[in-house]
Amino acid sequence: MRAILFKGPSQYDGTRTFIDEVAGALGRRGLVAEIVDLAGADNVEAAIAAAAGPPADLLFSINILGEHRDGAGRGMSEIFGAPHVVLHVDYVLSQATRLRATPPTSSLISIDPTQVEAIASVFGAQRFASVSFAPHAAVGEPGADDADAGAFAAARPIPLLWSGTLHLPGEPVWASQPPTLRRIYDDAVDLALSVEWMPPLAAFDQVLAANGNDPANPALQGARCDAMHIDVRVRALRRYDLIGRLAASGLPITICGNGWAAEAPRFRHATFLGPLPMPESARLMRTARIVVGTNGNFGAGSHERPLTAMLAGAAVVSDYSRFYAQAFAEDREIALFRWKALDDGLERLAQLAGNPAAAYALGIAGKARVLAAHRWDHRVDAILAAADASRAAIEAAKPTAG
Repeated sequence: MRAILFKGPSQYDGTRTFIDEVAGALGRRGLVAEIVDLAGADNVEAAIAAAAGPPADLLFSINILGEHRDGAGRGMSEIFGAPHVVLHVDYVLSQATRLRATPPTSSLISIDPTQVEAIASVFGAQRFASVSFAPHAAVGEPGADDADAGAFAAARPIPLLWSGTLHLPGEPVWASQPPTLRRIYDDAVDLALSVEWMPPLAAFDQVLAANGNDPANPALQGARCDAMHIDVRVRALRRYDLIGRLAASGLPITICGNGWAAEAPRFRHATFLGPLPMPESARLMRTARIVVGTNGNFGAGSHERPLTAMLAGAAVVSDYSRFYAQAFAEDREIALFRWKALDDGLERLAQLAGNPAAAYALGIAGKARVLAAHRWDHRVDAILAAADASRAAIEAAKPTAG
């Protein structure tokens, strides 16, 4: 079987790293996995056409190419005669333009189950061949387990690591809109922030309904995709709040990622490394005792970073998500804080930072769980099932004889 995987540009080489890992996992399942790198291609259509040689059994991309059409107006499945699976790792309604152009024979995968629900609600339950949930997977390679807490502390000179981009809240994108519209957005953000977590579309729909609108009205499809702005705003506000409290705590923290230069004066005990490609960041996690993460407002799903940090053997502290609570034993394999009890969470983080034995135990147990169930080898079945659904939709769409 031949699988073709497509790479595009990516911040920190994130999705590019995912493609490499998926290719390896598919290869271990017996598929011939070929990678087509479109980053920097002078002519994307020509690069895609050049890959359409021998028959393919699976096309896989992350975020991109669902919307692609060649000069004859053919989508990816038509060009290759193969099922196309698109994994969406951003908030899915931010990809609305791409989703509208994605053929109904394509299959989609999301890293949060509430985003599967959002696609069905906005675009229709039968719009695509399948829409399914599969959590992120850890990337990188695990090192040898540390023998004990002393070896753990000695081998990991970074007490506390944050890896990620700083998003400054600033003015919301709707600040220049008329007052009535501004109030709808502001109310949706306030509603989402009033609870531990609420899917952005759910918050937006509740406010639309409270203002006399029926979210089920097809005329509101485009407007409901603006829930993406609620997602961005809530994520930025909560992350900035957490960062501010970490700065005030005085905990010795190492920070890598974009956007941190302006914040450096707030951190009296911080080391700033700048942005790192994902493979390098994953290796850095093997020198950290604790990795702090936030879940990108995917409160029912996953983010790659906590899983990668666990694979690296670090103790992971992240905000609560339904997936983490179901997949890991809280306080034994992962530590979770709550946004509505952030002071308590930071107090427990400080206690963990001062207790290498507890961090060691958390890191060992989390690593074992990720090795057993949360690498790309464990996500291949979801990709292959989505491909089967796309293949069936392609066959069903063929004209019948006579």
